[in-house]
Amino acid sequence: MSTQQESFGIEPGWWRQLELRHTGMITAGQLDPRAHQAALDVLRSHPPIAFSGDEAGQTLNAEDLAGLMGQAREQTERELLKERDAAAKEQRRLGWQRVEDALTADDANETISEGRWAGFSRGEARAWCWSLFEYEPHGFVHPGSQLRHESLQQLQSGAFPEVFGYPERACALADRGLTPREYRRYKELLGRS
Repeated sequence: MSTQQESFGIEPGWWRQLELRHTGMITAGQLDPRAHQAALDVLRSHPPIAFSGDEAGQTLNAEDLAGLMGQAREQTERELLKERDAAAKEQRRLGWQRVEDALTADDANETISEGRWAGFSRGEARAWCWSLFEYEPHGFVHPGSQLRHESLQQLQSGAFPEVFGYPERACALADRGLTPREYRRYKELLGRS
């Protein structure tokens, strides 16, 4: 094994205990990887004897520190999971509110006579748009991301965006007997966010 392979592939035991990994990146200002390597060699040959504890004068070994890091990681993961669950619940609530607002709007029963949404009521088209943008998303890479952004703005202002094949998808779903409400219920049962 070459010196470069050893330096970039094998970390000292205390690094592994703390789940540290060398990225192989050269630090800013260093023109040659050998200078970076020299600094890493010094670090490898001088392992820490102890780490500072939370209280004055307290010291921890690598195993103690790894345990504290594990506890912090677990606590943070639990908090993040709660946040994600709350965000998903709020997203479902907002989605349902948008669909219900669309289906109960003053113009909800007016039939659209032009464009790719022709034949749908304004309420149905708007409800389908909100649901399809949420459950069958497209346009996350430019230039689609710009189109998605502009189309969502149009939808929020009351227009019916004719993008990403949504009018045809809504028509196919409606032909199968689904309403926007049933579609959302079905997607929620599948656990799609």
